[in-house]
Amino acid sequence: MIAAPGQGEEARMGAQAAPTLPRLEIPLLRQDRRMWVWWHRGSSRRLVVVFSSVGHGPETPPPLEFAQSATAGGRDSAVFIADPQRSWLNAPRLVEEIVEVIEAARDEVGATQTVTMGYSMGGFAALAIGGFVPVDAALAFSPQISIDPVLVPGEKRWMRYRKRIEAIRIRSAAEHMAEGTAHTILMGQSQVEAAQVRLVPEAANTDTFLLPGTGHDSAPRVKAAGILPQVIDLAFSQRRDALAELLATRMKARRKGVAA
Repeated sequence: MIAAPGQGEEARMGAQAAPTLPRLEIPLLRQDRRMWVWWHRGSSRRLVVVFSSVGHGPETPPPLEFAQSATAGGRDSAVFIADPQRSWLNAPRLVEEIVEVIEAARDEVGATQTVTMGYSMGGFAALAIGGFVPVDAALAFSPQISIDPVLVPGEKRWMRYRKRIEAIRIRSAAEHMAEGTAHTILMGQSQVEAAQVRLVPEAANTDTFLLPGTGHDSAPRVKAAGILPQVIDLAFSQRRDALAELLATRMKARRKGVAA
C-alpha cells in the first residue's frame, strides 16, 4: 500500500470518520486531485471496498463514509476510496488505478472475500467496479445506475459535476455488474429515484429493495432504523431471504418485481 501521511492528517480523518464511537485506525494513504484513499487493517480475511458519495459541495472533497459499519466495528479490513473530481469513474485511468489499489489491499490481507459498498455516486462505483476486478458481493444505497443524459434525459441532479466530465466512459453501471457478483440495491420508492430504478437490471444475482417513504436517502433511513450493521452483514454474507425479511419487517420494503 502507499505510505501514510503525517499523524496530524491521520488523526483528523479518524476523528471525522467516527466521532462518537471508539476510534479506528484509518490513515489517509493518498490525497491528490485524482483520488483519496484511506486504509483500515482488520483481523478478518474479508476486504471491504467503500466508495464515497459526492459529499456536500464542490470545494470540499468527498468524505470517508461508513467507517464503523463497513468494518464491523474494526473487525474487517477496508479500503475507502473518494473521487474528488466526482467523475462517476469516468476520469481517465481512474478505474485502472482503483483496481490497482483493490488488488494491493487484497494481497496485503490475504483476502478470501472482496466486497464493495457505497451510497449514491459511491453506490454506482460499488456496482460497476465488479466489471473490472473480481467482487463477491456489492451493496449499493440509492445508486445512480447512469448519469448519461442519453439514458436519463430527465435527471437534473448532479448537473454541475456531470458537465465537467469530458467523456462518459461508463454509460451505465448495469453494463458492468458482473455475473459472479451478488448485488444488493436499496432505493427509495419515490419519484426522485424512479428514473434510476427503471435502469436497475432484473437478474438472478441482483436483489433490489424499494423503501416506501424514502427518497435519495436510503442509507440515512436504514441507519436511523438501527439496522445498518445487519443490512451490511446480510448483504455481504449473501443471506438474501433473511435480508428481505429484515427490510420488510423494519422498513416495509419490497423487492423490485414482487407485488406489495
